[in-house]
Amino acid sequence: MRAPATSRPLRDLGLAITLLTVLPLRVTWPEDERPDVAGYFPTAGLLLGAFGFALLYGPVVLGVPFRIAGASHTLLLAALLVTGWALLTRMLHWDALADVADAYWGAYEPARRLEIMSDPHIGVFGASALVLVAIIQVTAVSVLIGQSALAALVIAPILGRFAAVFGSWLGRPARQTGLGVAVAGWPRAASASFATAVLVGIAVTASVAGSGVPVGVVVSVVAALGTPHVLASRFGGITGDVLGASVLLTETTALVLFALVW
Repeated sequence: MRAPATSRPLRDLGLAITLLTVLPLRVTWPEDERPDVAGYFPTAGLLLGAFGFALLYGPVVLGVPFRIAGASHTLLLAALLVTGWALLTRMLHWDALADVADAYWGAYEPARRLEIMSDPHIGVFGASALVLVAIIQVTAVSVLIGQSALAALVIAPILGRFAAVFGSWLGRPARQTGLGVAVAGWPRAASASFATAVLVGIAVTASVAGSGVPVGVVVSVVAALGTPHVLASRFGGITGDVLGASVLLTETTALVLFALVW
């Protein structure tokens, strides 16, 4: 049975959360229509931001003696935060980054690259990409924790998910099956309005955070627009792995930018 129009946004929001996080919401993928989930992907970034708030300020709220004393503490907290983000997303984007890195540099033909992307084994390109991105993320998050820039640790994951939003809305699938096909397509009014409202909220936050922060947001949005299509050009279109890798690369870009300008 086709879902009533009034329930579609809530259903699609739930589907977006279950796709990009470990939260087990009771929603099922409809068989008779394409759900419009992409516009709600930023919600996953907001949940990661909430986890960061709980990690950094939860002990204080609970009355547990807790203080950040020096670079060693910020580095440890940063490693815990990045690990928590990865676990809350089922390592989904990290797995995608490894697959895309191996395939991106592992062949010359798009069809062969897609084959490599589907291979469950990891190669040197994928392993190197994971290590380098992890180092960059932990370092940038450590700097932001030291600066007490909690807003940046909320905004960056949200901006990262916009790479999947724009990739889904503006890209074409590389395969006839898979996540790329399931989420690709123009948005409906509800999801487009939701994504726009989130961007407006980020813009307002950036405008009061500091003179360089809006520039960081703009560059991150440009990265969200461009990254999935740069990657997709090597594969003949978007795939779930392309979207996932784009999320992680855009999120990392935002973290680095905010660490420099916040």
